[in-house]
Amino acid sequence: MPGMPKTASRSVRLLQGALVALGLVTLSAPWAVAGEQPTQQAAGAAQQDASEHIVAQKDVAKGLYELVFSPSQQAIYVAATDGFGKGESDNQGGSIYRLNSQTLEVEDAIALDQKPFGLALNEKTQTLFVGHTLDQSVTAINLDDNSTRHLALATEEEKAQAKKDDVFGPNPRQLSVDEQSNTLYMTGVGDKSVLWVIDGDNLTLTDTIEGFGTWATGLAVDHDGKRIYVSTMKDNAVRVVDMDSHRIVEQWPTGGEGPLNLALDAERHQLYVTNAGSGNVTVLDTQSGKLKDTLESGEGALALMLEGDRLYVTNRKAQTVTIYDRDSHKLLDTVQTPLMPNSLMAISDASGVYVSLKQALDDKHQTDKLDRVIHIKP
Repeated sequence: MPGMPKTASRSVRLLQGALVALGLVTLSAPWAVAGEQPTQQAAGAAQQDASEHIVAQKDVAKGLYELVFSPSQQAIYVAATDGFGKGESDNQGGSIYRLNSQTLEVEDAIALDQKPFGLALNEKTQTLFVGHTLDQSVTAINLDDNSTRHLALATEEEKAQAKKDDVFGPNPRQLSVDEQSNTLYMTGVGDKSVLWVIDGDNLTLTDTIEGFGTWATGLAVDHDGKRIYVSTMKDNAVRVVDMDSHRIVEQWPTGGEGPLNLALDAERHQLYVTNAGSGNVTVLDTQSGKLKDTLESGEGALALMLEGDRLYVTNRKAQTVTIYDRDSHKLLDTVQTPLMPNSLMAISDASGVYVSLKQALDDKHQTDKLDRVIHIKP
């Protein structure tokens, strides 16, 4: 992998690569630190006042990542790696925790053989899809009975060859499910990134779309427009895929550095991009690919969500969640968080957002403290 010292063990480098892909380490110096540390200013502000907008918070487990809400289950589901060990054998297994949407108390835990990171929910079929960044696989969970199905995206022979050739990935990162067709789309981040297309009914791989270069990260799917958008971190670009032909038809510059995640406003023909390197959100016109606006969000801009008339953005290093007006892009508020914010989830516009918060990791990618979920009301 470019820029990676040959002396590091493959298990450590795989974990480091995954942390970069998930936005937990800066791309400019990904192997120098284990995780993004908040700025001194952010840490000091958090100590003084986490924010009056935080109406609930709960320490849940080690290694929290993405969250989803199921209206049918009236519950929040959050992916948890349950921490990282020192060796490859210690990095197996994780959990999906079911949280009470009011109290954030843990109501149930679904044990998995692989560590979970990304999530996508098909509410119609009550299927929770789980991406395993360290294992090159995906799991489908039936939320009615917690039964699971598993799909490996690489054979053991392919993994062995990749290890021999010192190749990273592609590993699952971002998931998005098209509920109308029950098709799961998933970015595969790596030296040669891909977009996987998976039949959600049978959990079978139907296509692997190539040509995304190094470090494919964010994903947004427009079913009605028949387009799929994928951000690529190394070349600061968004690639546009035709949903029917599965071909890359356009490529646009993001207007920022280190793009990570995407949010689509199909009605307004606007694609929002978080750029971790430049600490901003850029807004692209999906009809022309041109840059329409730039929002200065904060250091380590990571996740974003359009909900109602607001845009929410987590800024990992700044340790804030910024809230913008969806129409004018005016900054409405900056919420200081007690830990480093990661992923976002909403139940309704009126309820605000739920955020997973990360503890800082040591140089072995470990911590004794639990990650947290908070509920923010603007």
